[in-house]
Amino acid sequence: MPDSYNNDVYRILMDERWVLEDLYTLPHAYAQNFAFVYCFDTPLEARDAKRIDFALQGYPWKGGYSYVNIYTVLKNQIPPIERPQIVSIQYASPGWLDLLLNPDVALKVAKSIGILLGAGVTAAATYKQINKIFISINKQRRKAKIDNLKLSQSETKELNRLSEQLAKSMGFGSVSKLNERTKDPEISARLLSAHYRRMSIMAEFADQGKVKFPDKLKDDG
Repeated sequence: MPDSYNNDVYRILMDERWVLEDLYTLPHAYAQNFAFVYCFDTPLEARDAKRIDFALQGYPWKGGYSYVNIYTVLKNQIPPIERPQIVSIQYASPGWLDLLLNPDVALKVAKSIGILLGAGVTAAATYKQINKIFISINKQRRKAKIDNLKLSQSETKELNRLSEQLAKSMGFGSVSKLNERTKDPEISARLLSAHYRRMSIMAEFADQGKVKFPDKLKDDG
């Protein structure tokens, strides 16, 4: 673990008309995406990387329980001082949400949102193709009555290809490194799909003009 941490204030710009639910939806999605990027897409050290790997390889990944809990695990493996904390918030025109956090991760998240906004159609189509494979394998498992029925070689190859494509659409660095941790391309694809769903929430806020995720820190001028 490092002796010191890299913290700074990152300002999310707010505009247009928000509804009450937005005040929960955006911060919740941001915190989840921040945790995912911190733990899987930066060289930063988690508090206990083995705890993350235990969850990746031990969860059943058959329903919502696994997804909800993996994000809790990821958040808990970020040193508390580097987790997003609200410094100030103003709802006006323009408004802002200032967060104290690790700035490198914040800028990585902002860059990823920008990439996803530019690749939205491709990303959505890729996500649907991945989902079709999941539906197919789930049918095969039910028919064979084998919960842990593995993907065929061709299915695995196609899933890896689609995972690489989806990752590229979100600016995610390395699918191969994620595979090394999950030990299963299907789990990696499920994780990337979950990440896409949460990234899409923030991208939609940006596309609607409700927020902007700057590519520089508040004090950069």
